[in-house]
Order: sequence, then structure tokens, then C-alpha cells
Amino acid sequence: MLKKLLAELPGEQYKPVATKNGMGTAKKVAGRNLAGAIVHAELADGGAKQLLTDLQQQLPDVPVLLLTPDAPPKSGPFDRALKYPVPGPVLRNALKAMTTSQTDDDDRDRWRAFYKEVKKRLAASDEQSYYRILGVEDGAPHHKLVKAFDKLSMRYHPDRYSRHRDKKWGQKLYDRVNRLYKLMTEAYGVVSDRRLRKKYDKALAAGQLRLDTDEAGGSDQGPSSLDELANTDKGRRFLKMAQSDLATGDTSGAVQNLQFAASMEPDNQAIQDKIDELKS
Repeated sequence: MLKKLLAELPGEQYKPVATKNGMGTAKKVAGRNLAGAIVHAELADGGAKQLLTDLQQQLPDVPVLLLTPDAPPKSGPFDRALKYPVPGPVLRNALKAMTTSQTDDDDRDRWRAFYKEVKKRLAASDEQSYYRILGVEDGAPHHKLVKAFDKLSMRYHPDRYSRHRDKKWGQKLYDRVNRLYKLMTEAYGVVSDRRLRKKYDKALAAGQLRLDTDEAGGSDQGPSSLDELANTDKGRRFLKMAQSDLATGDTSGAVQNLQFAASMEPDNQAIQDKIDELKS
């Protein structure tokens, strides 16, 4: 059935990522810029229901087509449902209608509202301390900084907003959110570093919102992307997966993939530091 289904997809338009199982699949495909998801009600591991829930929670912007051997349900955690098998053209038309509907007027309004939100945060940041950029009070304790930055990563990580970059408005949105996320990463890098935080708090008390470049030099700010911590290709692979986990709010999954990366690079202290930070 899986081979038949793959053969019916328009190969020139989609590059399928296929699996017979549902458990854990949503986490594995996070960050792959999916156009849509097709879920059969009778997966090999019986995990269709869980997969639908995971997709709704972890990848809310990905449209879902449910295939079922019985009469299709009228509502649920999916965008469309079909009784399967059906003729190939019926499947392709349903998939096309489902994916193109993501750029209709309602969808455009949603993206437009998010763009305005990002633009507003960027404009406000010019008059904000690093703490306020992260949404916490000046001088907030470290555990609040970690929690705030993880929450911001879930909403503003650029990986979540790359699916429409082929369109002018989508590229514009991506550029803005990427700029905002880098600013948030800069803020977190300074105030989460004990040495830099002490220096920054003195500067802030004197009315200085940013540290000069030379003052911030040698900081442990860390990279804007986790995979930059890697020294090997194998480690980088798991760090990219951890980055996708964080972008979808799966902190435990991020820790697990970071631990896999650490096993590939046991002498890489930066990876272990990130593990400790997330666990705290």
C-alpha cells in the first residue's frame, strides 16, 4: 500500500518522506519544511491517532490528509479525509486542494498578523534592555532567562517560517523573524553569561542598553544555530535534529539528540553545557 501511495504522488512536485509507523514521526520530520502530511488510519504500529495529535501540536502549520478504509470522519485533527483506495487523480486533487489552501486569504491574514507582531517587537527592541527583549524583568534570575528563551525559540525560530520563502512575502517574513531571533540570541548570550552579565548590568545602570562589540568579545554567547557547536558531521546531524526539537517545543527530544551528539563528540564541552542548560 505504501509503495502504491508513493507511486500516485506527483513526483515532480513533492519529495516524499515515507514511513510505515506513526510513533515519533512528527518529531523526526520537524524542520523539513513539509508541504503536507498524509496519514493512513491503519499504520503498522497502530500509531495513526497519536501521529495526528503530534502533528497538530508540533507542526500546526502543516496540512494533514487522513486516509481511511472506512467512511471518512467529518472532523478531527486533520484538514481533509478520504476513503482509500481512490483513483490516483482523486488523491492528487485532494492533496493539491489541501496544500494550496494554505495560501488563501485567511492564511495570508494569519501570516500578515504574525509579520506585524515581529515588526513591532523589532521596533520596540531599540529602546529595550537585553532582559526586556527576552520578556523578563531587568536582573531576572538565570532559570527565568532559560525558560523565557526556550519559549521564544518555540515561537520565533526561523526554521518554523521557511516554508513560503519561494514567495516574496514569505522571504520578507523569514528575513524579519531571522533578524529578531538573532537579536534574542544575542541578548540571551550576554545575560546568561555570568562574566558578561556583571559587565552588562553595570552598563545598563549607566543607561547603556547594549554592550560594545569589544566589550562583548570572548563571550560564551554560543551560536545562533545549535549545529554550529559541532566538530564532526555526525555530531552536526544530531544537533540539527535538536534545533528542530527546540523549534517545535520538544525540549526532552532536544536533550536526547544533544546527548546523541555528545556521544559522537565526547570532548565537546559546549554540547554538554547546552544539555545542562536545558535540563536546568
